[in-house]
Order: sequence, then C-alpha cells, then structure tokens
Amino acid sequence: MSLITLWLESLLTPCPRHLRRMGFLHEQLAIEARYQRNRASWEPHLARSRTAILAAADSCPQHRTVLILGGGLINDVPLAELAARFQQVVLADILHLPRNRRKAEAVAPNITCLDFDCTGAVKKLYQAGNGLDDEAAIDLFRQASPALPADLASGCDLTVSLNLASQLGYLPAKWLEKRRPRDEKFSLRLRRATALRHLEWLQALPGIRLLIGDRALVVRGLDESEVEREVILGEGDMESPCDSWVWRFAPAPEWDRRHHLELEVGAYVLEHRTYRSPGDIK
Repeated sequence: MSLITLWLESLLTPCPRHLRRMGFLHEQLAIEARYQRNRASWEPHLARSRTAILAAADSCPQHRTVLILGGGLINDVPLAELAARFQQVVLADILHLPRNRRKAEAVAPNITCLDFDCTGAVKKLYQAGNGLDDEAAIDLFRQASPALPADLASGCDLTVSLNLASQLGYLPAKWLEKRRPRDEKFSLRLRRATALRHLEWLQALPGIRLLIGDRALVVRGLDESEVEREVILGEGDMESPCDSWVWRFAPAPEWDRRHHLELEVGAYVLEHRTYRSPGDIK
C-alpha cells in the first residue's frame, strides 16, 4: 500500500472525529500496510493465534456466542471455522475499516462487527484533553469500566482478547505526549495500567476467556543479539501461558536498517483467580 493510497483511504474512511484525531484510523491502516509488506514473517504468529482460538473454542461446553476483542483486522481470526461452530461471532474493535467489515461479514451471516472501545476511556480522555496531568490520565484508564451490550456481557461462551492488551494504552499515551511534556516513564506506566485493567475486566466476564498478547517487546540486532527489552505484563501479573511464540513484527529494514523488532507472545486461558490490580502499579 503506497503512502498516497494510505492517505486517500484515511481521508475517505468514515471515522468518529476523536478517533481520527487521536490516530486510531491511521494506525489501523498502517498495520494493514505493514502486514502486506511482511506477510511471510507474520504468518507463523497469525497461524498460532488462530490455532489457540480454535483450541479454546473446542473447550467450550456451549457454542452460542464468541466475542473477539481486537478483531477488526481479522487476519488472525479463523472466521469461517468460528462461524461454523458458534451461533454468533462478534468482532469488536474501536473501529472497523469498511473493507475489513465487508470481508468479515461476507464469510457467514452470523458474523457481525461491533464498534467498541475496550478501554472504556478513550472518548473521556479526548474530551479532557490537556486538562489531565500524568497521574490523572493513568487513573482514568486504571479505573475505566468498558460497557459491553447486555447480551454480550452476560452471554458469551468464549471471549478472546486478541493481540490487544499491551497495545490499548499506546495511542492514548502517544497522543497525550504530543500535547504536553510528560514524565519519561509515563507511556510505559499508562500502557501497563491499561493492560492490567483489561486483564481485570476480562476476568469478570462469563464463559471461557482467552488472552493472546505480547509479554515483551524485544529489539534484536542483525546478528540476533538482544539489544533492548520492554515488558508490559510480566511473570508476576499472570499465570504461565498455555502456548508461547515469537512474532517478528518488523524485520529489518521495516523498522530500522540494523534491527529487528519482535514480540514475545503468549496464549493464556484465564482461570478464576485474583490478578494484580491496576492500582498496584508504580
């Protein structure tokens, strides 16, 4: 996808003003473009994600509704298989590109796309604008309560958080940092608070809950040596994953000529236990 094509699609795609201004539309288009450029390095990760989702689906005692949080880009969702197994498949994301919405809903009549902010805080943040200092912004995401439609909040047999948790706070933090100076650890703290709140919120949902998400971002040199590591959700935050793998998200020179960007991904079937509260973070 060329820059001109990206710009035209961004211009012509319907999108709420606050999401456009905060960069959500551009980010979805950019991820789609990156996928097109790096299909070979992404496919092992996408295949493992689809396999983990189907394994969780097999463990469901009932197959009425499956909810995929972060399902707007659809490349990592086994749509046809889920539509055959469940009465209803709901793809929830903060926005859906029209072409992806058409593609998904064309697979089967029981697939629907739901516009849903998994943080429950993005619009409130936009409305507050520059009025929030670092701690108030973090508290907004730490205390947010996303509100699903009543039928989904009480009736999902399987809920999947798909390559989402560590990314939920990324664009809000980036948008805030552009508007006024922030502490150097602000972005990491906000992203971590948002991820922990997402985990806590998932725990309260009925049915089986599967989280697929990155545990660490790793920068590697061309010789495969580890140069840098950033952890959003660590070992103390969750139980051990039932499966794990490495996603080479941006092989050189996609992100940098001398470095690869990798994500260490885990698949977790959430048990009924108490997770670390987002209020515990420092």
